Amino acid sequence: MNSEVGTLREVLMHVPGDEVNLVNESNYRRYLFRSPMNLQRAREEVINLIEVYRSEGVKVNLVDSLPGKPNLMYMRDPFLMGPGGAIISRFMYDVRRGEEEPVKEHLKRLEYPIAKVMEDGEVFEGGNAMILSPRVALAGVGERTNRKGLGELVETLKSMGVEEVIDIQVPINVIHIDEYVAQVDVKTLVTVRQMFPWEAMDRLQRLGFNVIPVEYSQLPGGVSNRLCLNMVAVKPMKLVMGNGCDSVRRLLEHEGADVIEVEVDEVLKGGGSVHCLTGVLARDPISDS
Repeated sequence: MNSEVGTLREVLMHVPGDEVNLVNESNYRRYLFRSPMNLQRAREEVINLIEVYRSEGVKVNLVDSLPGKPNLMYMRDPFLMGPGGAIISRFMYDVRRGEEEPVKEHLKRLEYPIAKVMEDGEVFEGGNAMILSPRVALAGVGERTNRKGLGELVETLKSMGVEEVIDIQVPINVIHIDEYVAQVDVKTLVTVRQMFPWEAMDRLQRLGFNVIPVEYSQLPGGVSNRLCLNMVAVKPMKLVMGNGCDSVRRLLEHEGADVIEVEVDEVLKGGGSVHCLTGVLARDPISDS
């Protein structure tokens, strides 16, 4: 894929299974959860999202459970699909390392090329990068992506024809850039005004992108509470987003977007929403013209 908005064709997802029951009141922080999760409700939410995708003509491939890996449902993080193949993550925390193995096997079976596998010391997680156009990408550096991982990401993307990777510092109160940045149209992004660096916004605008600001005060409970910008475009200006974000939904609809809301109350307990749950394999290409 060469954007976050070309018509969505194929995804990789995981319906949470018994591995989620490992998480309880005494260990949820170790597993990077916000709180323990009701498995049945989480399954219903992910299955509903899968049905939304299928109703939009998207092919959904399912990854089986991996014992001991309750975060596996967040399929965005183990890889990033680029124009020339997949970049396989190297997770920061050992409770997530190993999730990339079934992803690699699925990619091979589906005959998607693997362009790069991050190695020891090269920390990169898929939620920390977005390819915006054939020439431009956005990448975050912080707790879950270090400078070495960023450097490998940049080098790999440039080998695929991406000319410029705009890197931004991820604030300490969030994990990945997809908590506060989303591409909603070919040349349009939405982000949180108080969190997005001025230099990055200035550069994007010089490259012809429109950046729509959301005020921090418009986000219920702050950026990470409902993950209101953690959304997926099924095509330009047709977006799937989590419930409970009325002010953001109204802003997007005012801009002309068609918004599909889905329940995410339970999956949010693991720290992810719609974008996190969706491992994108293929989109229709967009043009820079």
